Amino acid sequence: MGKLTSTGITLGVVSGVPATVDAAGFGALTMVTVGEVVDLPEYGPTVQVVESNPLATGITEKFAGFTNYGSIAIGLELDIADAGQIILEAAIPDAGVDAPHSFAITYSDSTIEYFVGGVFSYTRAPGSANSMVGSTASVEINSKIIRV
Repeated sequence: MGKLTSTGITLGVVSGVPATVDAAGFGALTMVTVGEVVDLPEYGPTVQVVESNPLATGITEKFAGFTNYGSIAIGLELDIADAGQIILEAAIPDAGVDAPHSFAITYSDSTIEYFVGGVFSYTRAPGSANSMVGSTASVEINSKIIRV
């Protein structure tokens, strides 16, 4: 992937997880395009730093701890009739219920990034004068991001 603009990026979603968390597994799913996406902020894994402070050396050593695949707050212009937005809104789980969904972000050069996540909020932003009614879906990513 070389330099790209954001124009042409699409987001797909489907309820459930692939049979295998790899290109073939995600490719077998039928994603529904989420309409009116206006913002896909940065996302991706971070590794927690585990420190060791041996008294003998006085040097802080750093090691890789748990990996957190991150989250993404998807900015939308609200469209209550859009099939993708309907899936996102319906994905909010009841307390104690796991409701994983599969996602695909397709870039203008046809690169696709797949991941599994849970939708933990779907809020509305009525806005002010001369603005569109918006919404935000917050997704917690629970798998490696698979680039195809």
